[in-house]
Amino acid sequence: MPMVERITASSSPRCGSDFNPNEGPKVSDRQVPPSYTASAAGDAGYEDRNNLKNFFKALKAIYGPCIKGTAPLLSSDGTTLLTEKSHILNRWADHFRCALNCSSAISDAAIDRLPQVDTNNDLGLPPSLTETIRTVQQISRARRAPADGKTHNTLPGYVVPRTSSSGFQDATIVHLYKWKGNRQLCDNHRGISLLNITGKIFARILLNRLNCHLEQGLLPESQCGFRRHRMTTDMVFTARKLQEKGQEMRTYL
Repeated sequence: MPMVERITASSSPRCGSDFNPNEGPKVSDRQVPPSYTASAAGDAGYEDRNNLKNFFKALKAIYGPCIKGTAPLLSSDGTTLLTEKSHILNRWADHFRCALNCSSAISDAAIDRLPQVDTNNDLGLPPSLTETIRTVQQISRARRAPADGKTHNTLPGYVVPRTSSSGFQDATIVHLYKWKGNRQLCDNHRGISLLNITGKIFARILLNRLNCHLEQGLLPESQCGFRRHRMTTDMVFTARKLQEKGQEMRTYL
């Protein structure tokens, strides 16, 4: 079933700190009262406390609102520059349709090499009330905002009987520039899917179930990325330590 269906054409915002000679002069530092500067410096300390929400809120207060616009794109063959909003939207739709709905080739030989396990029928069960409540508690309060008019207290009773709702599958795709290469090429942008609150809870339920299923002997011990309580940096640190000790002891690894 094709995924995705609403795509935004807004480009990565340009911060208000960019100088535009056609605009009026901005307020200089001499005109800013000292109390405001002290307050802004205190707000910037949110980064040290890992409070990124208030940190970026303070940055917006200092630099002003961001200026949003529609950036031109190159066509799929790279010969035509698209400037009209409707053409840009169609170009993004074609790009994500090809990227997300491409057919996959399944290799039976690769499947035969995998260890065979019994079918876990529990993965297909509807979410229970206890499971939904635990998932809601895992999501931060900022992401539990009632964007669709539902508070997080009523969400468990809403998610459980509506596991087949199309609202869980629809997503708004926003593209972000990777800050490398030509900005007018779609391949130099990455897309993120924005779900409503019920979709986030349902996606987290699926993630929790898959993680528990994969960690029961299906993942090799060398797999550390995207696993709980494991980090790829730990593997790199261990390899470097072994290499260092091997050189000290003059021992081949």
